[in-house]
Amino acid sequence: MEMLAKLLKNVRGDSSVIALVIMLILFGVVLPVGLMVTGSLYTTVSNMDLGSQGNSTRTTLFNNIYSAYNLSVILPIVAAAGMIIAAIMLYFRWRSST
Repeated sequence: MEMLAKLLKNVRGDSSVIALVIMLILFGVVLPVGLMVTGSLYTTVSNMDLGSQGNSTRTTLFNNIYSAYNLSVILPIVAAAGMIIAAIMLYFRWRSST
């Protein structure tokens, strides 16, 4: 029980882990919502006649957006790795101070 009390007193380490957990949850919510908004916007804009330059710009824009969403898969992996590293560092810091 003493170990748990000491871990709970380490506010800085706990807040880092909590912040990373919140960030992972936000990624899980924001990315699908953003993709849904982009998809509905694409459906709306694709029905408009924007001329040759407007259509080219629209195509380039949505290609870049979908490329960014493909790369955003890496963000939760990096955040999870950061959370694991923070938990390991917190454990070693707690262990060395006992």
